[in-house]
Amino acid sequence: MKTLDKNKPIYYIGDHHGDWENLFRVVNRIKLEHCYLISVGDSGIGFRRQTEQLENINNLNERFKKLDIIFMSIRGNHDDPYYFKGDSRICLDNFELIEDYSIYEHNSKQIQFIGGATSIDRSKRMEGISYWSGEGLNFNKDKLRKVDTLVTHTAPPWCFPKKFNKMVYDWAKDDSYLLEELILEREVMGEIFKVCQPSLHLYGHFHDSWNKEINDCKHILLNINEIWSMI
Repeated sequence: MKTLDKNKPIYYIGDHHGDWENLFRVVNRIKLEHCYLISVGDSGIGFRRQTEQLENINNLNERFKKLDIIFMSIRGNHDDPYYFKGDSRICLDNFELIEDYSIYEHNSKQIQFIGGATSIDRSKRMEGISYWSGEGLNFNKDKLRKVDTLVTHTAPPWCFPKKFNKMVYDWAKDDSYLLEELILEREVMGEIFKVCQPSLHLYGHFHDSWNKEINDCKHILLNINEIWSMI
């Protein structure tokens, strides 16, 4: 278990899809510094060639270092899983990609991170370039723990949105397994909650803003570039 610096507060940010300049505009507008900034996924990691991607990450690491911000991100459906696991995982002083099921401790509170989700438009994307077959939620019950906070990309079925919108049904016309997989993914998230039993849950993916307390857990959906903190 990794222990985070208790003197640095944690801020969470919604999907930003690799638009780092807009992210920094948001950070500068609210004068964010001396903190952890944790993304709930879709940081757009993997859309560049590997050498270019690593160079970009090193540059971002230096920019965050100047603000004394440690940026972290779980993987979304628009991130290449390669950079989030094993020996290929990115872990610099001020830029870290978090492996699925990692547990970090901050001010005596435990946080578990679980990335991944399904792209509804995967039928039009190119494997290895704008889509990765391992993008979805990987269920591993043995790695689950009861924690205070759960950070995920998608959400259990009782969270917003509870129903598919027209866009999902339109994409499903060209993807016969899409609806079935989306339903299963949300149900698996429900099984994860049975074990983790968090009192706080943060997620993204759905490009909207919503929060509600359900069964003693406060669920917070972060919109694109929306920043939230307990402070």
